[in-house]
Amino acid sequence: MPPSDETTSARAEPSSLRQTRDDLDRMRALLDRPLTPEELAANTALVSAPAAERGGGTRGLLVFSLGSERLGLDAAHAHRVVPVSSIRRVPHRTNAVFAGIANIGGELTPVARAGAALGVPVSVEPSRFIVIGPPHARWAFGVDAVEGLRRFDPSRTLPPPATVRHAADGCTEALVEIASRDGNGSSLVSILDAARLSALFARSLA
Repeated sequence: MPPSDETTSARAEPSSLRQTRDDLDRMRALLDRPLTPEELAANTALVSAPAAERGGGTRGLLVFSLGSERLGLDAAHAHRVVPVSSIRRVPHRTNAVFAGIANIGGELTPVARAGAALGVPVSVEPSRFIVIGPPHARWAFGVDAVEGLRRFDPSRTLPPPATVRHAADGCTEALVEIASRDGNGSSLVSILDAARLSALFARSLA
């Protein structure tokens, strides 16, 4: 009797990925707990506001800082923003990029060290987690600070860097000039491609 599609798919799945999923399942009982009211209040406040503001051909950009870099994500691809929470290491899986697992909104979510993944030196502890990816492949990563949501005109973006300084450039889909947080001047913000960023994080588990 030929193997079923399900059996064939299971055999094709890398053993490291199966092991990681098993680790996550075992940790769910330890980490699956409800969020406090304070955590719930902070949850996605920065990414939910612009829904009623869309229009005029502009897009929402979640702007944040990581080390000396000013970066952004299309707001439509940012699932939520929350204060950093406790990260549990996963034995034999935690590495320079994969920090471990955190309970975010009642979901066990893999956490990546964005600085290590993107090649951006970071000297301070992260203050916020940004969560990206579809429900079956969420990733959280810590950032130094979140500036908030900005509107920008896609027609005014610039192409990504022609030369690659670090992995952040490889994940950049475009550059756009955004006013500084303090209102004094402006600077170019690298708009990261959420799918490329998720794939970069996922490679840390291969």
